[in-house]
Amino acid sequence: MEQLAAKLKRIDGRGYKAYKSIAGRYAFPNFELHVDHVQGDPFAAPSRMRVRVGRDTAGFPRETYAGESRRTALEDFLTRRYRDAINRTAKGRRGSGKSGTIGIIPCGQEILKRSSMVVDDEFVEARFVVGLPARGRTILGKEAETIFFKEIPRIVDGALLFANL
Repeated sequence: MEQLAAKLKRIDGRGYKAYKSIAGRYAFPNFELHVDHVQGDPFAAPSRMRVRVGRDTAGFPRETYAGESRRTALEDFLTRRYRDAINRTAKGRRGSGKSGTIGIIPCGQEILKRSSMVVDDEFVEARFVVGLPARGRTILGKEAETIFFKEIPRIVDGALLFANL
């Protein structure tokens, strides 16, 4: 977590390509954040990320995901909760292009197997996208800090912890 904060402070105000340096894994108090792919510029497809919450922290009883149909239903439900938490928490677009947006695959009426959420005996994992904030092609480091250290933790707490559902 401190590493990510230091990187964001270091690249604040630099060119957008400097965001590439934040790719990697970061430990937060309740989850791990994986920055898998960093977008090339603020107008490109948003950056791909994952949050992984350990089974004990997430607190879902085994019976909620025992069997394929229950697992599918829980993953679908959590995807919907994650999207709701994004809508409640994320400030939205700030800066150029897709800057500041947070998103997860939208769900229709059907309960379907989702690639956006994985629940197993070890963890709950949400896969989502973030438009890293910039003004033009200049990094807005303080806005990125807000996303990583305020918004994403609130989204995780509101959507992926059994005690908070």
